[in-house]
Amino acid sequence: MRESQVVHAAEGSRRPHRLRYLIDIVVLVAVTFLLDAILGAFVPAPINLEKGFVFDAIGKMLLVGVAWGLIRLRGETLADVGLKRPESWMRTFIIGIGLAAIVFTAMYLSEKAGFRRDLSKFKDVQGNLELTLFGVLYAFIGAGFYEEFMFRGFLMQGLAMLFGASRSAWIVACVLQGALFGAAHAYQNPLGIAITGTLGVLMGFLVLASGRNLWPVIIGHGLFDATRFVLFYFQGPPTG
Repeated sequence: MRESQVVHAAEGSRRPHRLRYLIDIVVLVAVTFLLDAILGAFVPAPINLEKGFVFDAIGKMLLVGVAWGLIRLRGETLADVGLKRPESWMRTFIIGIGLAAIVFTAMYLSEKAGFRRDLSKFKDVQGNLELTLFGVLYAFIGAGFYEEFMFRGFLMQGLAMLFGASRSAWIVACVLQGALFGAAHAYQNPLGIAITGTLGVLMGFLVLASGRNLWPVIIGHGLFDATRFVLFYFQGPPTG
């Protein structure tokens, strides 16, 4: 047996059973709902947007910690889900900035043409510098890092492994995580679900094209959402 075959055989023997990935996904979803229930029990609603940013960011980082624990328990590392050092940080930042610029321009022009998601929950950002700063910080933590780590990282890798880890399995996993990403943005109206779902799939393919490295989309997603909050400060969000 050639050396490369030995390596692949060893890697295959170390890989957890595919059902383990499904179990981990179910566990993380259950913890997410449990955390929401605990937060709802101890934090009376409604809460203002500033507190919402803070509590949501803290909750999402706790979920990242849970996901990291599940990854470690199955014998993998964060690099296995895409959090690995890129070959070139400069190239990674350029790709991320380019992604943010393209998506920002496309969204801005489509909204001017009348295709608007309902982002009215962020209406208080307009003219409020302090809230804008909270929104910008949240954009990098709660959107850029958390959503990319969870959807394009933990979830997409888990689904691909569950389906057999073939090339077609990764493609199916990419499409499914994008659909779930869109569903997670149901508050934005049906058009918002379609738009965010499509973006989720496209960013998933970008992750695959970059050797399953999450950093380009983490940077691009964070920058896009941050610049949107700056735009909301000056002219308010589209209301759909």
